[in-house]
Amino acid sequence: MLAQDLKPPPVYVTEADYERLSNLAGLGRTLGAELLGRELDRAIVVRPEEAPQRFVRLGSAVTYRELTSGEARRVTLVCPDQADIDAGRLSVLSPVGAALLGLCAGAAFSWSGADGRPRVVEIEAVEV
Repeated sequence: MLAQDLKPPPVYVTEADYERLSNLAGLGRTLGAELLGRELDRAIVVRPEEAPQRFVRLGSAVTYRELTSGEARRVTLVCPDQADIDAGRLSVLSPVGAALLGLCAGAAFSWSGADGRPRVVEIEAVEV
């Protein structure tokens, strides 16, 4: 599956997280911050009980698969000051963290990495 073959899936963000995430996206000119900003621009802002199903949000434990390598990982999505990849806490400002935000189980998302290579992740499970 190629990055350009995927239509972007719906992205959900809670009302409580939207402003905080918008402020984080405006902090830098990194690939992760730019990707987070683009995803927030198209996000559907909801109250948690209005979401059609569980979705990745700050504090969620998520299992995803990198489709280009086949590698599966389980991480918790956090703000940058709480990030510790060795402990499985992934910053929402990292490119992968920004890509995971707002997705539901079964959704796949693609983008081009800093090196220009396509990246594709698929959500296997979300624990809120």
